[in-house]
Amino acid sequence: MKRRDLGPWLALTALTWAAPGTTLARSRGPLRTQPVDMVVIHATGGPTCDAQGRPIWVPAGELADNLRQIEVHPRLGVHWMIDRDGTVRASVPEQQVAHHVFTYSGRSIGIELINDGDGQDPFPPAQIDALVALLHGIVQRHPAVTRAGVVRHSDVDHGRMACEPGRLRKVDPGAAFPYGQVLDRVFGPG
Repeated sequence: MKRRDLGPWLALTALTWAAPGTTLARSRGPLRTQPVDMVVIHATGGPTCDAQGRPIWVPAGELADNLRQIEVHPRLGVHWMIDRDGTVRASVPEQQVAHHVFTYSGRSIGIELINDGDGQDPFPPAQIDALVALLHGIVQRHPAVTRAGVVRHSDVDHGRMACEPGRLRKVDPGAAFPYGQVLDRVFGPG
């Protein structure tokens, strides 16, 4: 598969963010009707199909570009996004639904990490530290979220790519994500 710099595709396929230049959440999701018991961790990069129906890999992109692009999409969203340097941005308020993962959006909080999601792109320590701090806060605000409720996007979305049905469409955050270490830091050794 080819790797390309496809900023607009990234925004439309990665499901992310808030308005540029703001750290305040903005309203754009319906109010929740079920309690939060899950957090889904995403990466901004990943596989998709190009306009000609060929599989491609969309790279992570930059925070500002992702923020600008997601604002034009009327249906996609996420609650939080974390840049490589540990910058955390809020988008859809946690008390509202952000459409970031099929079936589970109503009961989950979505966190996007700027990363290619290809299993090769490392997650910098500042980004992981910010994620751990954010997860601590989420668990305090939503006590139904347990260790088992913090999942990777690839754990809950097993859909196939339309242009290559033999491949999963969501593989993020990828093999380079230190999943077990993050859970241990948030909940203690498991």
